Amino acid sequence: MTLEKLLAYEQLKGEKTTLRKAFSSMLNQSSRDEDSGYAQMVLETAGIILEDMNLGSEAVKCLILKNLADKAILSPAVIESEYGQPVRDLIEGIHKLERLDTKKYSTNTENFIGLLLTLSDDIRVLLIRLGMRLFDMRHLDEYSPEKQQIIAGETQALFIPIAHRLGLYQIKNELEDRVMRYFDPQTYALIDQKLRDTKADRDQYTREFIKPIEQQLSANGFECELKSRVKSIPSIRRKMVTQKVDFEKVYDLFAIRIILNKTLENDAADCWKIYSLITDIYTPNPRRLRDWISFPKSTGYESLHTTVIGPEGRWVEVQIRTRRMDEIAEKGFAAHWKYKSGTTSQSRDDLYAGIRELLEKPVQSSLEKTAKTEKKALYSDEIFIFTPKGDLKRLKSGYSVLDFAFEIHSEIGSTCTGAIVNGKMVPLKHTLHNGDMVKILTSKTQKPNPGWLEMVKSPRNISRIKHALKMELYKEAEFGKEIIKNKVTQLGYEFADPLVNKLAAYFGYDSILELYQRFGEGKADLSKIKKGLLSADAGTPPTPIKEETFPERISGVMAGKEDFVVIDPTIKSLHYQFARCCNPVPGSTIFAFVSVSQGIKIHKTTCTNAHQLITRYPYRVLEARWKETT
Repeated sequence: MTLEKLLAYEQLKGEKTTLRKAFSSMLNQSSRDEDSGYAQMVLETAGIILEDMNLGSEAVKCLILKNLADKAILSPAVIESEYGQPVRDLIEGIHKLERLDTKKYSTNTENFIGLLLTLSDDIRVLLIRLGMRLFDMRHLDEYSPEKQQIIAGETQALFIPIAHRLGLYQIKNELEDRVMRYFDPQTYALIDQKLRDTKADRDQYTREFIKPIEQQLSANGFECELKSRVKSIPSIRRKMVTQKVDFEKVYDLFAIRIILNKTLENDAADCWKIYSLITDIYTPNPRRLRDWISFPKSTGYESLHTTVIGPEGRWVEVQIRTRRMDEIAEKGFAAHWKYKSGTTSQSRDDLYAGIRELLEKPVQSSLEKTAKTEKKALYSDEIFIFTPKGDLKRLKSGYSVLDFAFEIHSEIGSTCTGAIVNGKMVPLKHTLHNGDMVKILTSKTQKPNPGWLEMVKSPRNISRIKHALKMELYKEAEFGKEIIKNKVTQLGYEFADPLVNKLAAYFGYDSILELYQRFGEGKADLSKIKKGLLSADAGTPPTPIKEETFPERISGVMAGKEDFVVIDPTIKSLHYQFARCCNPVPGSTIFAFVSVSQGIKIHKTTCTNAHQLITRYPYRVLEARWKETT
């Protein structure tokens, strides 16, 4: 490919001067860097995207100027001012794809494909990248063995499926063919040789097979083109494996395609007439009839397929379609994508229509933007997130760090304290974006709180948090129940529901559960249990107690300079310290713990260390209460 040959493409009409200028800048730099191979890559890849994808001048400018942008010879601002913002956007989109770490593509194939399809709003970025990958595969032997392995592996796992889904069948078949040559050269060479050896026989058989069909079609006034298409070597290899047969036993090595040239009003009926003529000549296999004319595929593909018994008892596949149907089948963009995924959303229909138009017509600046909005709308509800190990997770757009943490595991979500996103610390509510690298931070002391319900978008995660909050309440209630039970038993009462109901009424709570919860949270005064029980014994109607404010509770203590806490009533001025891990305040339920080196420490009963201290060292636990101030 030469520059003059490239400039002869219809799509580049009117852009020759600008393209010559860009190409000249690239050549000057390439000569200086002894990188003239890049110029050949540009020309050859430009030919691919013009001829096979029908892209326009902006895509070609992107290819030419990309190297200058890579080396910071041309800044994005200069590229935009001299060649237009679309060209700058295309170059930046290619850079995004090239920066993508695809080392784990083999274990995250579907998610990587999704990320590649969503990383840029402009579908041309992906098409240009496909063209560059085809160039790489055509020149694979020019790379080091290690690089060859990477390129061929990525092509097989990522680029072949993408080309298939986008309907770029010629590119897909060539990539598939070259990958097989690299990974399985012996099998490839064997099948290739067998195809060469049987070509003369196959051609002779094809001529004999189609001769009576041509005569019948002509006699009935049908003007048709008949083609013989040999299956690709990778396709033959798959059939040998799936059918568990040798090359000689693969019966459908080739197919005959009959294309009706005339544009007719009732083309479906004419295809069926041709089918009738063929089956008058050769016996069909009714189980192999595929009617995609009466019932087109969801992609819009229309064709009539049948398999008949030809001369020598050999099975031959025959495809019948009109010229219009053939063009749609050959140029249909992303045809198998929707078919395989089973979706029928209108947004995808619109996308395929826009991209199909993009491939079928020379694209100018104003029209090239058509696919942008459609593609953006299609994937606006989906993002892909990297874990620190390189795994790829699929999320909904708008999800937060907390959503992502719960998507990994409920336990990680429940203990999440924040995250490091792209190297920066962010809070739980931070909204994630496509391609972010996210490391979740956790803490054993963290637990869900009601505010989390405002931070997540996923209905499933909302339910998880609500469940966790409910479990936390029940846990606190169980803890509070044990506190009350121990106190009641210590005072010589039997712990039973009637008594607990009276305590709930005395404290002004609506239920026993609320009573347990308040004591479990440390929000009720354990020292008032005795008053409540005595009030119940006296038979007086329980009067809800009025909780004292903090200033009221400590005013007497402060005035008399007395101790806040009573540990042993017989000993005054016993030295103690408040534990920093929970910072007890008057009103919270407390206990004293005799530490080895720091004397007596006062802890809340709800302290995170309380359970461990009480269960492991019960002999060092002392009862403690706030000094009465009445």
